[in-house]
Amino acid sequence: FSCALQAEKTHTENLLETTKSECKAQLKELDTQIGEMNSKQNEGARIESEASAIKSDATSSITSIESEGRKILREWDTANKECHKTILQLRNNVCGTKKLKQEVITIEAKQRGGERLEIADCSVSEFTPGECLNAEFAAFMAHRGIYDVSQLGGEVAPNMKHDCGPGGGTQYYTRQPVSPPKTPDYGADCPPLRLKTICNDFECPVQCQLGDWEGWSACSKSCDGGMKRRVRPIDVYPQYGGEECDPTKQEETCDALACDRPCTLNDWTPWRACTRACERGIRWRSRTIKKPATGAGRCARTFSKARYHKEYCNDIPCPAEVVCVAKLDLLVGLDASGSMTSDGWKAQSAAMLDLLEKTKLDAKNGLQIGIAKFAWDITLVHHLTDDKKALTKAVTAMTYDGWTTNLGGLFRTMKNMLQFGRRDASSLCMAWTDGRPSYPSDVYDTTEGARELRPVCRVMVVTMRPAVPREMVVPWVSHPKSQNVLSVEDPLQMKKKVNTITTFYCAKIQRLDAYLMGQTTTEAPKE
Repeated sequence: FSCALQAEKTHTENLLETTKSECKAQLKELDTQIGEMNSKQNEGARIESEASAIKSDATSSITSIESEGRKILREWDTANKECHKTILQLRNNVCGTKKLKQEVITIEAKQRGGERLEIADCSVSEFTPGECLNAEFAAFMAHRGIYDVSQLGGEVAPNMKHDCGPGGGTQYYTRQPVSPPKTPDYGADCPPLRLKTICNDFECPVQCQLGDWEGWSACSKSCDGGMKRRVRPIDVYPQYGGEECDPTKQEETCDALACDRPCTLNDWTPWRACTRACERGIRWRSRTIKKPATGAGRCARTFSKARYHKEYCNDIPCPAEVVCVAKLDLLVGLDASGSMTSDGWKAQSAAMLDLLEKTKLDAKNGLQIGIAKFAWDITLVHHLTDDKKALTKAVTAMTYDGWTTNLGGLFRTMKNMLQFGRRDASSLCMAWTDGRPSYPSDVYDTTEGARELRPVCRVMVVTMRPAVPREMVVPWVSHPKSQNVLSVEDPLQMKKKVNTITTFYCAKIQRLDAYLMGQTTTEAPKE
C-alpha cells in the first residue's frame, strides 16, 4: 500500500512539474507578447511625439513665413508706388526735353532763315521676354551674339533652362527698332535693344513624398458595424509651393453584420470510408463551423441532422480467417501493467505475433506497424516498419514490467511515433489494456493524451477485462465511438480474438486462403 502511495505521489509530482513547465512557457509567451505590445505602444508614443514636434515646427514656420510674406508685400507695394512715380517723372522729363529741344531748333532755324525742322527720335518696339536660361548656357549664347534662343529653331532642351534654384538663371529682354531717328543731328538715337536680368531666383518646390500604407487595424467592433483604419507616414514634407500631401489616413466600415447572428457552416465533407469491411460498419459526413455564432445567435449541435449524416455499410458476415490488406499505419500499445499478470502478458504477446501474420506488410500498398508497451514507463518496441522479421524479433524479445497503467504516456508516445508515418496512408492507434488508469490523476492525464492524439490518428481501445468500464473508455476513442471500443473478456482469449480484432479495425480485408493464393479482395467503399 505504501508503495502505491509513493508511486501516486511520484506521479502527481511529475504531473505538477509538467504543469509548472507548461505554465512557465505560457507565462514566458505572455511576457513576450506584453513586451511586444509595450514596445509598439512606446513606438506609437514616439511617433506621436515626433509628429507633434513636426506640427509645432510647421505651425511656427507657417507663422514666420506668413509674417515675412506680409512684410515683403508691404515692401513691394511701396517699391511699386515709387517705381510708378519715377516712371511718371521720367516721362514728364522726356516730354519737357523734347518740347524744349523742338523750341531751340525752331529758334535756330529762324535765325538762319531755314525751314522748320521736325524732330523724330528713334522709336522701338516693346520688350519681349526670352526664356530663363541656365547661366552658363546663356553666357555661351551671348558670346556668339545670340540673345533670343528662338533664333536657334526648335525648343530649348530642359537642361538648358533654369526653372528654379539659388542664384537664379539669366533672362534677356529684347526689342527691335521701329523707325530710325530723323534729323540725325537732333533726333535721339535708339535706346538699348536688350536687357539682361536674373530670373527664377527662388527655391525649387519640394513635393510631398508618402511612405507605404501600414496594415489595417482591428475592427473597432466585432459586429453591428465598426471602423478599421490604416495610416501611412510622410517621408518628405512639401516646401516652397510643392504639392500638398494626399490623405495619410483611411477608414472603412467593417463587421457590419448583426451581433445576434447564427453560425455559418462549411459545405458537407465527403463521405468517410466505412469503418469496417464486414459485419456492419459506419460511414459519415459532417459540416464544420466556418464562422461561429455571435450574441444570441444559435448554431446546430455537432451531431444534429443539420451537421451530421451517418449510414451503415458493409453489413455482411466476416470470413472465418482474414488478412488486413489496407494501406494503413497501425500503432499497437501492449499493456505490461501489474494487473495483466505474467500469463496474460504471454497471451497478449502471442496475439500480437498472430496479428502480424494477419496483415499484409508492405510500405508501398499495405500496412506498416509500430509497437509500444506501457506500464509505469513507456517502451518503444519497434518504430513503424513493414519488416515482418524485425517486428517478430522485437515482440519475441519483449519483457513483462508489472507496474501501473500509464495510458496517457502511451498516447503521447504514439503521437511521436507517427512522425515516421506515410502521408498517403491512414493511421490507427490501438491500445490493448486490461485495467483502468491506476490513480484519479491518471484518468485526467489519459483523457488529455487521447485528446492530443485524436486529431492525427484514429484512436481505438481493446479492453481485456470486464473491470474496465466502457463509459471510462468512450471519451478517449475517436468517432464513431461504437466502432472504436472492442471488449474481450480475458487477456487469455486474445489469441482467439485476433480475427475479430482484425475485422474490427481494418477497412480492407481478404480471406486468408485467397490472400495466400493471390485472389480478389473485399474492401470498404472509397470516400
